[in-house]
Amino acid sequence: MINKTALLGAAFLMATSAIGPGFLTQTATFTGSLLASFGFVILVSIILDIGAQLNIWRIIWISGKRGTEVANMVLPNLGYFVAFLIALGGFFFNIGNIAGAGLGLNIVLGISVENAAVISAIIAIGIFIFKKAGELMDKFIVLAGFV
Repeated sequence: MINKTALLGAAFLMATSAIGPGFLTQTATFTGSLLASFGFVILVSIILDIGAQLNIWRIIWISGKRGTEVANMVLPNLGYFVAFLIALGGFFFNIGNIAGAGLGLNIVLGISVENAAVISAIIAIGIFIFKKAGELMDKFIVLAGFV
């Protein structure tokens, strides 16, 4: 039986993963300099992102296989390479996410960015230590996706 909460959490996590601190910072910078003309670029980016994600999810859903298995069917060992790239990207992007969370806490609480990043890292580690945190995170991601 498929855990619908986990599936919904994964879908919202994928949908909101592109909205990291780097994306928001660059969007704000370019919107400030290019004004309304940048709105079209954002719209096209969103449409392409939705199209790509729907296509990937459709292929995975219909095949009933994992993404790495589908990629291995396309080209031998491609799935392992893609999994490596995802893990590597996750490592580097999460460093950016900790920094972005530190910037956010700096603005909200007025503490130093370094201390805020350490607090964010401790919270993230705490989430992964507790076994029931996965269920809570799935529900939180759905809520955050609506916000």
